[in-house]
Amino acid sequence: MKTIRWVTAGLLFGAVMVGSGSPAAAQLEGECSGSGVWKDSDLAVDAESVGDELVTIPRKDTVDWQGSVSGPPGEYSGSIWIELPPPFGKVEIDNWGGTSDNNNNAGSEDYDLPKLVPAGVEFKVVGEHTDSNGHCEGYVRLEIEGGAFDSPIIWGALVLTALTGGPLALLLIAMVKSAVGAGIGGAR
Repeated sequence: MKTIRWVTAGLLFGAVMVGSGSPAAAQLEGECSGSGVWKDSDLAVDAESVGDELVTIPRKDTVDWQGSVSGPPGEYSGSIWIELPPPFGKVEIDNWGGTSDNNNNAGSEDYDLPKLVPAGVEFKVVGEHTDSNGHCEGYVRLEIEGGAFDSPIIWGALVLTALTGGPLALLLIAMVKSAVGAGIGGAR
């Protein structure tokens, strides 16, 4: 869980930092800004310009992130979470709160997602921040680079499908042969 917490916080903390005012872009609302730069892959994401574009991230890297708001936040609170595909729901990564006069923040985070996290599956990292200036919220659509067959989970799922689907297919074939042999619906 710590790995996911740091990667998503590093990816999007700046994108969901404090703010208020009019919408800045499709995925970022409020007078806030944020960006992330992946050191090893030279990927750069600016929350204001990414829009609803799907961003493909490496499985392992270091993210330099930064974020800012329009003015000193005073008392603030917020959170960041991952919205997983159905039926999994959402998983909170981090939340924050306190009092500050600083209107920007930056950091660098290493992450290494395990192979069990499937590649090529879209998910959203969503965050919100509220302070004395107003409210800022946003999201980024992400997927891990690679294909669905890069995860060992898919191979297990395929084996289970073959083990349960094969006998089911044989049963259905036998039922169809019986129906045809009996003259479907009793008419010959």
